Amino acid sequence: MKWVGVNRDATRKTLAAALGCRNDGEGLRVAAVAECLRAASYLCSAPRNDREAWVPATTLSLTSIVRQRLTPLWPTLDDEHAAEPGIKAILYSLGDLGDLVRLDGGRWLTPSPQAVRLGDKQAVIIGGGPAQTFPWPIAMRGAGRVRLVNVDACAERIDLWEPNEWIGSPIEGLQAWSTQLLTSAKEQLAPATTELADISIRTSGKWIALSACATAEGLFLARCRTGLRFEYFVVQVSRGCLRQLTGLRPQQARRLQFYFDVQAGHPMKVEAHVSQVHVRLRLHRYLPREETKALLLGWQLPSLGGGVGTTDYVIPRELFPLVRQALAGLSVEVAERQFAEGS
Repeated sequence: MKWVGVNRDATRKTLAAALGCRNDGEGLRVAAVAECLRAASYLCSAPRNDREAWVPATTLSLTSIVRQRLTPLWPTLDDEHAAEPGIKAILYSLGDLGDLVRLDGGRWLTPSPQAVRLGDKQAVIIGGGPAQTFPWPIAMRGAGRVRLVNVDACAERIDLWEPNEWIGSPIEGLQAWSTQLLTSAKEQLAPATTELADISIRTSGKWIALSACATAEGLFLARCRTGLRFEYFVVQVSRGCLRQLTGLRPQQARRLQFYFDVQAGHPMKVEAHVSQVHVRLRLHRYLPREETKALLLGWQLPSLGGGVGTTDYVIPRELFPLVRQALAGLSVEVAERQFAEGS
């Protein structure tokens, strides 16, 4: 793949057409890197004949191939100081999405293709390598890190997942999951024998220092800073005093926070700015690991302020139903607003 005698913008348009990518700018860059990584993984790993086995490709070999092919189009592609994700970051995100399989020792393989349903007509293809290597003709269209196909192309050939199966959040739902976790936590509560400095509890949709909650009573989600990170707990409070506690894993606390906010009448609210091509979101807190995977269907915008945990995302419009379903599973209220591209 060589780009000779053509200006950079014209070549990017040619590449976008070849990928079937409707996005430009960062969307096209991410789509191009993702597809090049898929192709490189297949080429490095595929056996040359029926007697040979697949050989995992190394991170170094994959990133080197992409750098050689695409740096002429995006000179800052692998700049460690660039705001946009580099080749290695996009490679790891393909692993999170399931498009590539990450093995021990920084090695990668191409998994069998799977599909995630997007309504009645479209599906997202995960894995399988480049379209040209599929054993039957299949028309794919690049959309961010992933590819879209007509859902009929998957019939009896590719396992078709429902969105909630692919997202991977607790199947029982936020309320039932949280109730079960709190019931288990109550059984493990132990006396608070040590004083925790700067402990805060989640109440009224925000973190408030326990010392400022003289009348607090009951079971709360709590956190306490230890060095550069927070430790999380379920605590029993009486008359504003900490009585009992038990520890939580950070991912458990992140999900449980959404439940406590809903119970307090302060669910997380997100405004989605919808154009014909994109949906723009600003999130003011981190999502649990499973729901964060859905955000990888799009890409981040440079931070314009908003505080710790605030991130702006652009999601291809066709993929937004998956993101919306992930947010709905956390009882996030999404308000959609139409806007003209470029405004």
